[in-house]
Amino acid sequence: MISKRISNAYSIWFIPNDKQFIFFKKIIIEISQFFEDITFIPHITLISNLDYSPIFLSQKVKNIAKMIPPFKIYYKEVDYLNDFFQSFFISIKKNSDLNHAREIALLNFPEIKAKYHPHLSLAYGNIDLKVKKSLKKKIQCPFKHVNVKELYLAHNDEINFKWEIIDKFNLTQ
Repeated sequence: MISKRISNAYSIWFIPNDKQFIFFKKIIIEISQFFEDITFIPHITLISNLDYSPIFLSQKVKNIAKMIPPFKIYYKEVDYLNDFFQSFFISIKKNSDLNHAREIALLNFPEIKAKYHPHLSLAYGNIDLKVKKSLKKKIQCPFKHVNVKELYLAHNDEINFKWEIIDKFNLTQ
């Protein structure tokens, strides 16, 4: 399955901090060299495909961040799907804190109806199933969880494979 690629949209992310960010970024770069050479910022999407002005979204995300306390996101296993933007990833355990954050985001963007499959992508693209199976055996996530303390607003250009962080807000409830 190929996801619809959008040239101008926004999303709200959690980003692993420090040591985890460096670890995941290194894996993303290494894997990308063998496939479609798509690199990106390690992140866990809270909500995506937002089509509003960046000024409007910054205010919304700031307000959302005020309603979510810092919490832990728990990693599960390395996995894969037959989806361009969920091709190879670390799945994320849904828990009450993550569900609460998602509910708050959806209250602010009720038009978003997509099913939520939280994950931290390691590779985008149309990667052969045999390769994914082989990679899954080789790559392990050495972390059990990440403490999230911020929400990020990102601009997504999925046509040209460019992602840019527009704003960052501390979780503060």
